[in-house]
Amino acid sequence: MKDFVLKAGRVIDPASGMDGRFDVRIRNGVIDGIGADLAADDTPIIDAAGLIVTPGLIDVHLHLMKGLGAFGADPDIFGIGSGVTTVVDAGSAGHTLFNVFRNYVTDNAKTRVLNYINLSTLGGVAGPGYGILADPRLIEEEKIEKAVEANRDLIVGIKVMATGGALGAEGLKPLARARGLGDALKLPLLVHIGESWSKNAQPPPIGDVLKYLRAGDIVTHMFTAHPGGLLDDKGKLWPEAREAKESGVLMDVGHGLHNLNFDVARRVLDQGLMPDAVSTDGHRGNRAGPVYDLPTTMAKLIALGISLTEVVAMATVNAAGLLGRVDQMGSIRVGEPAEISVLRVEEREWLAVDSQKQTIPARQAIVPVCAIRGDAIHRT
Repeated sequence: MKDFVLKAGRVIDPASGMDGRFDVRIRNGVIDGIGADLAADDTPIIDAAGLIVTPGLIDVHLHLMKGLGAFGADPDIFGIGSGVTTVVDAGSAGHTLFNVFRNYVTDNAKTRVLNYINLSTLGGVAGPGYGILADPRLIEEEKIEKAVEANRDLIVGIKVMATGGALGAEGLKPLARARGLGDALKLPLLVHIGESWSKNAQPPPIGDVLKYLRAGDIVTHMFTAHPGGLLDDKGKLWPEAREAKESGVLMDVGHGLHNLNFDVARRVLDQGLMPDAVSTDGHRGNRAGPVYDLPTTMAKLIALGISLTEVVAMATVNAAGLLGRVDQMGSIRVGEPAEISVLRVEEREWLAVDSQKQTIPARQAIVPVCAIRGDAIHRT
């Protein structure tokens, strides 16, 4: 359907400050108008009354190299199949597999797929519990640079596992090498915290990890309950965590199989540290729970006391800024290709479940209705 009007939905676009009942007209896959009671002429109408219309949702952390190990998921399951228009793989591919990822995953997806290249040559092949950075030969700066320069349209940063299991005897040396690469390539680092996979390894102190991060770098798993997180053993924010946030380091939820804990989230939020972005850390191992999809993860944040508008901002304009792509996504703009998510917010009681199977009462559920990319409407 090339031409249609989304009629009478509540348009929430934090980038522009728009929040109200509006029509959105799309012609030939491009947003042609936004306003109250737009004349439709003979253009087909899609009734959005009672629904939420947002810029295309962006999930900034998943594992999408389908068929790779136990985790690689089809991007269109967490993407357009969940009302999400852009998904970002968090390091499945190092430089050796990047062209395979591009040709096999990105080019075959209906969802926009972006990528963090893994600092380790192994990428996600060995799984998260292995020492993928423990041998200095597993970081090949020149080859990473070549892969980045050939794929800047897709690569948004460099993924680093800041865990004892991944770093091994190398300690923080891989962080120093990642810092050098990020500076040389002008790319942010995406740093995994929380010793969630290696039971016997000791994580590096979070303060030592954060010393390597700069404004625009991202810490993922900010609500992890595992060693190496943002809280000390008394439940207080490490001072370095607050200092990092104030200096411009960005914080991502990164729900995942292990790393969203409601008790930790409440403590972190109560101490004034808000997420910059919300993501699922989705993969084949958590699609059936506890993660499900990005709208469900957003609803869990609402249950924790964050407002609907704030959560929409995290999944749209904030996410676009985190990826350095505000010119391409994150807002509903006349004259730009349509990138829109349509959601239903249901007022009902349900139990939200975290990664440790704790529950909290929730009163709003977010259900995806469709994702619109250009002239294609993908219903969930």
